[in-house]
Amino acid sequence: MTTDYKYLFKILVLGDCGVGKSCLLMRFSDGRFTGKYLCTVGVDFKVRTVEVAGQVVKLQIWDTAGEERFKSVLPSYYRGAHGILLVYDTTSASSFQGIDGWLEEIRNNCPDRVNVLLVGNKCDDLEHRQVSQQQAAHYADYRALAFREASAKSGANVNHVFAALAVAIFNRLVATPPAPSRMLGGQDKRDEVPEEKEKSPALARKIRLEDHGRLRSKHVKSCC
Repeated sequence: MTTDYKYLFKILVLGDCGVGKSCLLMRFSDGRFTGKYLCTVGVDFKVRTVEVAGQVVKLQIWDTAGEERFKSVLPSYYRGAHGILLVYDTTSASSFQGIDGWLEEIRNNCPDRVNVLLVGNKCDDLEHRQVSQQQAAHYADYRALAFREASAKSGANVNHVFAALAVAIFNRLVATPPAPSRMLGGQDKRDEVPEEKEKSPALARKIRLEDHGRLRSKHVKSCC
């Protein structure tokens, strides 16, 4: 039996093929990592619950394929999204250069406001790094994006990036306006994934409440 929840946040994980989207999600949802290349075919999803300000929040996280041939199936999955992890590979300059294209996709498919967190994966691989943290931070500041680096392999900051995005969504939709009894992000009941199809058990993570009802996630630890 899954844990009851008050809020449902739909999160998409976007980025070029091979940047480690599936590995980040596997590390967060299952606490595992595989060095084998995993190519997502179409769209996959995981579910995990977190505790935000004493409220149980279900994160419904959609792992999307980065290959061009699968992009035609993505528009329907943007509907009702609350947040997006936009992932690039710190060892691949081309994946970082592709961020502009993904932001355009988001603008075209998410007419409503959505929280976007830019994530540089594989930050543990210093030997092959092609995108500096300073370069990415400057770009994120220019684009008005939140930014973090993480490593699915070592686990550094993986929980934090998902928690930070959940906190940002909570601040925007719950802490500021009056909160509904259950937020479905513009989705109808029929848009929810059936409980029996959820692939991972609910896990709990507490996030502190600070600053007059707004939230902050825990500090980021060093990635390397």
